[in-house]
Amino acid sequence: MNLAIPVSRLGASAPTRAGLRPHVLPLVSAMWMVAAILAGCQGDSQVTRPSLVGMTDTTPPYYSVGETTLYEVQIPVTIPMRMPNQTEANALGPAPAYLGSFGAATAPFTKVDDVQTTIRFTLTNLDDAQHAVELLVDPWNSEVMYQPGIEIVSDEETLPDLSGYDRFYVLDKKQRVVGTIVPDDTRELAVDLATVMNIQFSDPGDPDGNGLFNHTFNLQNRSSDNDPLISQYIPQPQDIPAMIGFTLGLRSTEPMNVAVEVTVDVQDLAGDRVLPPDGTLDDNNQPLPPPMGTLAPPKVTPQMD
Repeated sequence: MNLAIPVSRLGASAPTRAGLRPHVLPLVSAMWMVAAILAGCQGDSQVTRPSLVGMTDTTPPYYSVGETTLYEVQIPVTIPMRMPNQTEANALGPAPAYLGSFGAATAPFTKVDDVQTTIRFTLTNLDDAQHAVELLVDPWNSEVMYQPGIEIVSDEETLPDLSGYDRFYVLDKKQRVVGTIVPDDTRELAVDLATVMNIQFSDPGDPDGNGLFNHTFNLQNRSSDNDPLISQYIPQPQDIPAMIGFTLGLRSTEPMNVAVEVTVDVQDLAGDRVLPPDGTLDDNNQPLPPPMGTLAPPKVTPQMD
């Protein structure tokens, strides 16, 4: 059973040492259709069909230098948000400065508190041996996809940047682990992405290279903690776009046969920001396209020829 999906990162700008990258399946228009929503959804809560990505023991490493070898596979996962219609777009105010620096022309149509998102996942170890695997979720908003890289600290030390949600799981042989990334955590993903966008826009001259980016995305640090390092960069909620999708990944330091399946439950708190569950597409219900830009931490591994 071959579950490996090694294709190139969308719009990749974070290079890798060995000339290989964790890969993302190409986004196609069909992925944005509401046909991807399960039948039977009711009200303003929608549940997407499962998305699956897997790694096999034949998946090639995307980074291998000296004693450091990393394996990673990725896929894009979309959330069925809609575009504003012309009247709604005309009513939006100007973009906050940090969003404007990434190409936004107006204030966000769907803000972080307009929706509530839950991600449910199932990790499965298909081998007869115990494995440690890293579950990765990197958020998107209407302007950028977050794309962590790898920082070479010295000849002996290499540090992968933290993903938005970045957690290790130890799976016993043939074990299946079910988990949930709750709305507080998915909201934090949207806030953290806006925060690092503002950090880059503000150009704080971080002497640690990627320190502020990784500090922001560290699961132990919350935007509500009044952290003196990042509080000044956290935009106001009305200036933070909602998460409209994410890159789902698995990473390991050894070959293995492991897969993760996710479903996304999105609740439309504003009442008119999520595409209708019946799949109706008209002038008032058009899928929000994927972001055109990517955002990587400022210091990444040099590209090898």
